Amino acid sequence: MARFPGRFRAFAALPLPHVDAALRELARAFDELGAVGVGVTTTVLGRTLADPLFHPVYEELDRRGAVLYIHPVGEGAASPLITGYGMTWMVGAPVEDTVAVMHLILAGIPARFPRMRVLAPHLGGALPLLLRRLDDHVTFESPGTAEPPSVAARRLWYDTVSYAHTPALVAAVASFGADRLVLGTDFPYEDGEVFLRAVDHIAGSGLTEEAARAILDTNAADLLGLSGS
Repeated sequence: MARFPGRFRAFAALPLPHVDAALRELARAFDELGAVGVGVTTTVLGRTLADPLFHPVYEELDRRGAVLYIHPVGEGAASPLITGYGMTWMVGAPVEDTVAVMHLILAGIPARFPRMRVLAPHLGGALPLLLRRLDDHVTFESPGTAEPPSVAARRLWYDTVSYAHTPALVAAVASFGADRLVLGTDFPYEDGEVFLRAVDHIAGSGLTEEAARAILDTNAADLLGLSGS
């Protein structure tokens, strides 16, 4: 960031679940180092991100209008049916994404902290395929939810890491809107031709030129508050 301030921005890593220390590190990262958000895992030592313990962190991010970026832990959503059968990342990761975002939605976090910009990975896991089901089930399965999941889901942003699977990208655009998607590549874990494919498939997916340009360029600047930079 210091060498190439026009090219790079950073998210801070917080020492959760130690909230007081996390708030100190958040302030240092933003005020001294120029961070634009924080990165957290889908669970923290078995705690859901919806745990009230973490609300002071969300309050501070909301005050700053900053990003909360979520990424899987790599524990297969705590299911031996995933981790015990060689599916920790191929299946477990998007399951963790889905569950973590749903915990936030059912707890009303996106509505309670509307200026905190939640960025979910991997197109939100299974969310693009589930919105109608979630809306239909929430009234009897999770009564008291602040707003329909389809409404809450559109308050979030999503990266496009899908290993260039065009049907998944198209479903996410249809479900959330192209304005809620930002380019993701999974670099450095995916590099070479796979990295190039992660970028190239956006323009070749059948989306409108305007939608593809927004995903590849302007949405991230808007999300990170850099549009005027």
